[in-house]
Amino acid sequence: MNFLAPAAHLLLDYFREPQANLRLLLSRFLRDVAAGDKNALTRTVYGVVRKDIALEYVIGLFLKQKEQPPPLPTYVLLKIAVFLLLYSDSYPEYAVVNEAVNAAAKKEKPFVNAVLRQLLRRKQEVRARIEHGDDPVLTFAISPLLLASLKRIGAAATADLEYLDREPAFHLRFHPGRMTMAGARRVLEAEGIPCRELPELGCFETTSAGLVLEKPGRLDDFYIQNTGSQAVAFVASARAVREVCDVAAAPGGKSLTLACLRPELRIRASDISAPRLRLLEQNSRRMRLENISFFQADILQYPAGNETADLVILDAPCTSSGTLRKNPDLKNKITPETVRANAGRQKLMLASLAARFPRARLLYAVCSFLTEESEEVVEKAAVARGLRPEPLAPLLQKYGFRIRQGKFGVYLLPSDLNNDLFYLSLLEPK
Repeated sequence: MNFLAPAAHLLLDYFREPQANLRLLLSRFLRDVAAGDKNALTRTVYGVVRKDIALEYVIGLFLKQKEQPPPLPTYVLLKIAVFLLLYSDSYPEYAVVNEAVNAAAKKEKPFVNAVLRQLLRRKQEVRARIEHGDDPVLTFAISPLLLASLKRIGAAATADLEYLDREPAFHLRFHPGRMTMAGARRVLEAEGIPCRELPELGCFETTSAGLVLEKPGRLDDFYIQNTGSQAVAFVASARAVREVCDVAAAPGGKSLTLACLRPELRIRASDISAPRLRLLEQNSRRMRLENISFFQADILQYPAGNETADLVILDAPCTSSGTLRKNPDLKNKITPETVRANAGRQKLMLASLAARFPRARLLYAVCSFLTEESEEVVEKAAVARGLRPEPLAPLLQKYGFRIRQGKFGVYLLPSDLNNDLFYLSLLEPK
């Protein structure tokens, strides 16, 4: 269990600054970790963060002073140990307890040992209380705010909450004009990438994204894009005529997929972030796509000269609540203040684009299931400018997505396609 101490070190940094980006912290940390320990470390770190609400509850059962948690380094060690004891069968119980006690500060060792020994004596009782209780906040370690939002769109059934509590799957796309599904499968098999074929979407699913990222050069014809994000490109591909503006394009998955599906389209991709825009340019060159042009732009001050676009894509910055599986830190991090701030910016963005592109269709998307970031944003713009929503459900259901229809758009719910949860709305001008 060489990963326990490094996991504690990384999680200590995270819990000291819970607004930090967990993925960035982990990617930096993994550079100095032995290859054989990376997988265990990653799964432990993500697992602890994914189950944090439940772990704090369990530790609280064994504290004499319920309102006073132990010092943070000790608390982190306990969270790791409790996670491994309750949610992992990979390590013997005695080894977990011994490693946690050995890693604790000298004066904290008796306390850590006592808590974990008490948990072992009541393990079945505690596990039953979490797994079979009547509080989904505890069972699925999800904040009440997010649970209420899922209920509003009909995605709070046990199966949906289990879906959002699982480890993520990743999706690999390729240029269909240069490679067939059979050819792509042979390349992935040759590189040892385990995958599932999704022929209805023209892509592959894998739980081994790390293996893909470790093979730059040999897998340059592939790129990672969640199926939920692909849905935005499918809609754009079906509705665009000649020219598309993708106004918050980086890191570029939607532009790449659209360019592959409709090579005759002219795609103008912009982003406010120069470094992120360069990443999109690099991916476009790697994929040998020639129908995308790039420029830096602020949506709220969008430059003139692009009004000939007949479709504008705004995949707006949001809370990313729909990406809980690959960003488990969001399960207990999104606050009402964060939601309000995002919604305010999204309304300004959509209103600015509606004014700049009065004759274009507007495709608004967010990887969020919060109504404040989806239906409420679109409704404000649609009512103010007399925009009409186009039906999207038949198109997306054809691909196999599970849909919840809203007044102005649709929500992508948990499905067999392993998609993130998304909201999409296509607005027609007067």
